[in-house]
Amino acid sequence: MGKKDLIGVLNEVFIANGFNKKGNYWVLNEAQLAKMINLQKSQYGNQYYINYGYIIKTIPLNGMMHIYNRVTSLNSDERSRILFLLDLDSNIGDVDRSQGLKDILIQALVKKMESINTEDDLLNDLKKRQQLNDISLDVKRYFNLNI
Repeated sequence: MGKKDLIGVLNEVFIANGFNKKGNYWVLNEAQLAKMINLQKSQYGNQYYINYGYIIKTIPLNGMMHIYNRVTSLNSDERSRILFLLDLDSNIGDVDRSQGLKDILIQALVKKMESINTEDDLLNDLKKRQQLNDISLDVKRYFNLNI
């Protein structure tokens, strides 16, 4: 599988769920938030990462997204599986890679993003985190989170 095929799999999943493709980004605009997904190539090989996050429309944006995440897992087996599927040099057939990626993207990403549609949804999700070290001061101030 090449990058073009990988993008085809991502298009199939994300566009079917309301996202619009813009370059290496898929964007879904809601009233208060923009949901964004980004494909990033590793500088060390033929591995890719899928980043996702949210733009809060009422806060000026200084980077790509206000809330930034990467598709991964705390479970080491799941994390290894994700990395394996996104390493286009790994030894797996295109059909198996495609189906594996679709399953992970729907379960780990699309379902999560479907549950966050407003600023309140995003705030509730942030409050569930053990730490907020990766959240910008602008977002913490906006949501009045402990700084």
